[in-house]
Amino acid sequence: MRFSAPAALAVAAALMTAASPASAGGASPEFLCLKDLKASLEGLSIACYSESGCAYVEAQKAEPLPDYDQESVAYALGREKIEGIDTASEPIMKKIKGFGYSCRKLD
Repeated sequence: MRFSAPAALAVAAALMTAASPASAGGASPEFLCLKDLKASLEGLSIACYSESGCAYVEAQKAEPLPDYDQESVAYALGREKIEGIDTASEPIMKKIKGFGYSCRKLD
C-alpha cells in the first residue's frame, strides 16, 4: 500500500504525537482558577477535566462539573454561571484573567 505525500505526513505527525512526553504520562500541570483564590471552595460549581482535578474539587466540598464544554467555559465564568475551573489550558487561563480570575497550580 502506497501513501500519498499528505497521507504520509499525517501518519508521521500522528506517530510523533503518540510518542510525545505529554502522552507518555508527562501531562501539563493543572491549575485552579477562581476570582478569590483564598476563599473556600465549598458550594462552588467548578469545571474540571481530569479525574484528579474533579477529585480535588469534590474533596473541597465544591460541585465538580466534569468535561464542561471547553468552547464556552470562559464565557460561563465571565457570566458567573460557574465559579471556577480546574484546567491545564493556557488559552482558557489567558482568556479568563480578563474576567478577573486568578490561577494557582494544584498541589
